[in-house]
Amino acid sequence: MNPRKPYVRPISKTSWFMTQGRYKVYMLHEISSLFVAIYTAILIIGLVRLGEGEAAWQGWLDAVTSPIGVIFHLIAFVFALIHTTSWFKAVPQAMRIQRGEEIVPGKLIVGAHYGVLAAVSLFVLILAGVA
Repeated sequence: MNPRKPYVRPISKTSWFMTQGRYKVYMLHEISSLFVAIYTAILIIGLVRLGEGEAAWQGWLDAVTSPIGVIFHLIAFVFALIHTTSWFKAVPQAMRIQRGEEIVPGKLIVGAHYGVLAAVSLFVLILAGVA
């Protein structure tokens, strides 16, 4: 029996992700998903309030357009952009497209996703009367 204790590398349980850049990016993606989920819940609550009548809808609108609501929307928008870009970067690993004997380059797939995102965003802005 070996009397020596094995070496155990000390790893912080609370800040392990701060040791490498890719861990930081991973944690940023995970935190951004929380903001996307909270924003989705706020929109669902808005739909429920819309079904409850004009007074409930106006109360929801007042809450969403308050200064705190606007600040949250700006923060959620930034995190939604982070979440979207990190998913778009992962697409080439999840979606391999073969054209003939060659595989379509990942940059082309990611670029197509950004193009579709821009087109859909423009379409929504046109429907909203902004653009």
